[in-house]
Amino acid sequence: MNKGTFLIIDTSENNSDLLYRTGFFVPDPVIYLEHRGEKILVLSDLEIDRGKEEATVDTVLSLSEYQKKLVSKKRKNMTLTDIADLLLKEHKVKRATVPGRFQVKYADELRKRGYNIVPNKDEPFFKERLIKQPDEIAALRDAVRKTARAMDLAVRMIASSEIRKNKLYLDGQVLTSEKVKGEINAELSRLGYTASHTIVASGVQSSLPHHTGDGPLFSDKPVIIDIFPRSQESGYFGDMTRTVIRGEPSQELVHMYNTVLKGQKIALSLVKDGAKGRDIHSAVVDCFTKAGFPTGENGGRAEGFIHTTGHGLGLEIHEPPRIGFGNEVLKAGNVVTIEPGLYYKKLGGVRIEDVVVVEKNGCTNLTKYPKRFRVKV
Repeated sequence: MNKGTFLIIDTSENNSDLLYRTGFFVPDPVIYLEHRGEKILVLSDLEIDRGKEEATVDTVLSLSEYQKKLVSKKRKNMTLTDIADLLLKEHKVKRATVPGRFQVKYADELRKRGYNIVPNKDEPFFKERLIKQPDEIAALRDAVRKTARAMDLAVRMIASSEIRKNKLYLDGQVLTSEKVKGEINAELSRLGYTASHTIVASGVQSSLPHHTGDGPLFSDKPVIIDIFPRSQESGYFGDMTRTVIRGEPSQELVHMYNTVLKGQKIALSLVKDGAKGRDIHSAVVDCFTKAGFPTGENGGRAEGFIHTTGHGLGLEIHEPPRIGFGNEVLKAGNVVTIEPGLYYKKLGGVRIEDVVVVEKNGCTNLTKYPKRFRVKV
């Protein structure tokens, strides 16, 4: 999407397309207009000086100045729609394309005033976001590196723990999911990253892919650690999963871990420009099935490989392209995760996740952290 008139009324904390176009973090809704190649941002007095220094736009306009214009027209109870109306009139805009997540109240109010507001149903709004530029790849590489530092802290905590009656103890206290997550999140905060919904799931909890984990960590059971923080500076995400065990895993668990590791290697070998997501995903499914790990329903619960092989990563934790049974095709410059997993209530779960850059004839793995199942200092 390079031509046309685009309108966004939102906060860049929540709208990654707005952040992508402006490079400016702002917690309150702002107005962004892109018209005839000019990028225009309307900011409050609270943000305008910072916006002039930081925003990657052509023009920064004052919200209060527009409010004054409306006051002179005896307009009361001014809304962002009123400001947008005046801005569009000044630029002689009658038709604007907006994101699919554009608020209905703004769209309805602008349509009542005669504007042709056209929602773009595709995600992301700015398609060029999917092909990462060198500076974006550098930001993602930094995010993955910082994620690895937090991962190493978590793994060292588990590796250093003692086993007492099937539970893990550290410094004389029961080692819990909450304790490990707290240390992960604190470390990431020190590194300039914000982590939310970090996963440290042990035992049967690890058999639910997005169970964040709570309570004691158990010996001889898998612990899934999934960390996906966002840079407070760039807005780009890191994403990494490792599965570790303190103690002695059963042979079935060892086989499951090795199978997931093999499935990931197969997927990584298939990633390249032009590769079809469904072909990569199908290859992993076939690997798991042949190894004796089927996917299906057991007692009303889905088990096996119950999610996609991967997803795009950038200013959002989940963005296109997705590597599953859909029709999406990888392109050079995409940054995607490769994260196969297996989940069974009686065994627990295993997931291993790396972040890679898609290239013409393969991929570059940004994730350098080792993959070890059994951990012990």
